[in-house]
Amino acid sequence: MSLESSHKHELAALKILEKGLPNDYTVFHGVHWSREYESWTHFGEIDFVVLNRAGEVLFIEQKNGGLEETDEGLVKRYGSVEKNVAQQLHRSIHKVQDKFNSQHGRDRKLAVDYLIYCPDYRIKKLNAAGLNCERIVDASAKDGLTERIQFLLDRGEGMHYDWGKQVKEFFHQTFDLVPDIHAYKGSQERQFVRQTGALSDVLTNLEMEPFRLRICGGAGTGKSLFARRFLQREVNANRKVLLTCFNRPLADRLKNSIGEDGEVSNFHKFCDDYLRSCGQRLEYMTMESDPDFWQKVFDRILNSHIPEESKYDTLIIDEGQDFEEYWFEIIQLFLRKGANILWLEDAEQNLYDKPPVSLEGFVTYNSRINYRSPESIVRFIHDTSPIQCGQGNDLPGMGVAVHAYTDSDQQPSIVGKIILKLMKHRISPEDIVILTCKSSQSSVFKDHVGVGGIELRRFTGEYDQRGRQKWTNGKLTFDSVNRFKGQEAPVVILVDVDPETTTDKLTRNERVLFCGMTRATLRLELVVNSTNEYNSRFISTNMLSSMIE
Repeated sequence: MSLESSHKHELAALKILEKGLPNDYTVFHGVHWSREYESWTHFGEIDFVVLNRAGEVLFIEQKNGGLEETDEGLVKRYGSVEKNVAQQLHRSIHKVQDKFNSQHGRDRKLAVDYLIYCPDYRIKKLNAAGLNCERIVDASAKDGLTERIQFLLDRGEGMHYDWGKQVKEFFHQTFDLVPDIHAYKGSQERQFVRQTGALSDVLTNLEMEPFRLRICGGAGTGKSLFARRFLQREVNANRKVLLTCFNRPLADRLKNSIGEDGEVSNFHKFCDDYLRSCGQRLEYMTMESDPDFWQKVFDRILNSHIPEESKYDTLIIDEGQDFEEYWFEIIQLFLRKGANILWLEDAEQNLYDKPPVSLEGFVTYNSRINYRSPESIVRFIHDTSPIQCGQGNDLPGMGVAVHAYTDSDQQPSIVGKIILKLMKHRISPEDIVILTCKSSQSSVFKDHVGVGGIELRRFTGEYDQRGRQKWTNGKLTFDSVNRFKGQEAPVVILVDVDPETTTDKLTRNERVLFCGMTRATLRLELVVNSTNEYNSRFISTNMLSSMIE
């Protein structure tokens, strides 16, 4: 709720109540009530409901900003509409009491008192306000809010414990505890664009001749967003642009976000498309049996004459850490003299242990601020990973959970339960991605058609005659961290977390884990092998989110 400025005053009051009230009280914030009748339903909201141990209740109506004291009472104006504060509060009291009676019988009376809290306004004429002075906390008395609550509602210690429990359950049923995944997604996207937008504006307005910029950005720094903005700048300047990367899934995603502006392709498909334009067709059916398949493709390009119409004014390379030195030499054959080049890379996502490409004459910009991952996930990474990133996203996210297994075959059952729990909280399968830390063919999920009753969407390993990847039909995506890097999803479930702990393997496995964890924009779930000593750091730092649990 801290994402929306309209709630900041209530959250400030909530902190006052948390700090000033003893544990004998239970506070419900933002209680939405409804009372159903034969032909209509009444709705309303109470800012705070305070409950003592005896089941006695105090309703608090909070009004910020200016108020008006009229002959009819204290009034709050909302544009051209005015609402009588006392009448609004008494209406809520009567409707909630009525609903309680309808559920528990007419002989069960809910004892309710009220308090009006207006921290920005000082009441001048109490008679005009039409309210009891003991039940108003205005600007002159706002520091005594919790004392006034305890004056009107004692702790109720040792009184009617069963009744108090029954009343508490009533308000628990009334209070909506389900987070809105769409609100989280929207807030996350707005925050990411806002935070990275200023940096993109600075970098896209750099001037150098020719343009040679290398951005070394960590996960979530906004590299892809900057690439799109730079591409648009070049297109607007009537320059022919090529954006290329290593991963085919990332290229497809970038293509969908960019549309028809510029050409977007992963490096290998770009080579394929060029040779096709020359009338040379690749036989993909022989790719698995021929280890030199792609080297032969590259040799064909090096031995060909590239016409002027196949050349570009601007080159953008994403995932530069995955490029080979001679790939860059090949792609430069397609550039016109003085072409602009933007190079984006992240050494921490170098999952193939490739040596860095030498980039002479490039200006380098370094950034490790992660604007994508919410605070709860970044905190978990800081506690468990040797690879660190700066926190640039203040949104809380929906937390992290760790689930342990001893036998790899237990994972599908564990993930199925996670999926069902997430779906109960209105998270759709399309918002969830299952990522294996192994290769897709080495995972226990490789032969599973579905998980938790939901069909999996996965790469079949096959290509059509155009070299396009074939995917199964399904709503729940399953892929490897290696293939999914550069992308993101609201909820990521990392499976096969069972890193090899030998010296030569650990560093790469840590990069895989770091890359996988930073794909999640809202919620992260890890399914780890509890017999692996390395994973003890995850289990001991388990941060189960109350919003999900």
